[in-house]
Amino acid sequence: MKANDRYRLDPDTWLTEILGRPSWVVTTGGTSSPPLRELTKPGPQFATAKIAAADTASVEFLQSGGFRVVDMVLTLDAEHPVAPGDSAAVRFAVPEDRARVEAIAGKSFRYSRFHLDPHLPRTLADKVKATWAGNWFRGARGDGMVVCENPKGVVAGFLQLRWAPAERLVIDLIAVEAESARKGFARAMIGFAYARGTGDARRPRGMTVGTQAANIGSVRLYESLGFQLRDAKFVLHHHGRLP
Repeated sequence: MKANDRYRLDPDTWLTEILGRPSWVVTTGGTSSPPLRELTKPGPQFATAKIAAADTASVEFLQSGGFRVVDMVLTLDAEHPVAPGDSAAVRFAVPEDRARVEAIAGKSFRYSRFHLDPHLPRTLADKVKATWAGNWFRGARGDGMVVCENPKGVVAGFLQLRWAPAERLVIDLIAVEAESARKGFARAMIGFAYARGTGDARRPRGMTVGTQAANIGSVRLYESLGFQLRDAKFVLHHHGRLP
């Protein structure tokens, strides 16, 4: 199989709506999806590829077709995170938290693949994260959410969660507002989630998180909680044929 035939494009309807342009996820499965040459059509598009860190040949091939590396995503696991299991400042989210959570998500990220992409404006990258967090309240993303409150009782951060096979709890999205950073809120929310899951009878048998290699502070936090590196992938973006 030729390298160009190996990769196909699966539509990403969520990003298409947010970015306002056709958006795709690169896949290696099936033959019914559009081929990569779809990206050569005139006009802006958006495509994401995630490639194993050791597969530099595939990275080089995709770069020859207009993809550019924007991120290295690291996946870390912990069987028993070392974090406080309960805190008066942490609770499960309720519908009334939506506006505050979306506001925090829309201004707290610097190292996501969207924020690291020089071809995407900051306002659009912020919108992606705000919508991502808001989707939990709409029942469109994740299985649970935890929030933390500052001493004034105002939501200062959130932790969006989803379940993976084998009862693993995935940290889908986490953020703490700048004014409340380095006060232990992230640790407290992770410990709360590990102890209580998403509020039902399930209890996690471990936790998984993905973060960016550029986000050194995040990596150090997870390592201090007992998370260990399991996987690394290059993240590449393609923006179609821009004017």
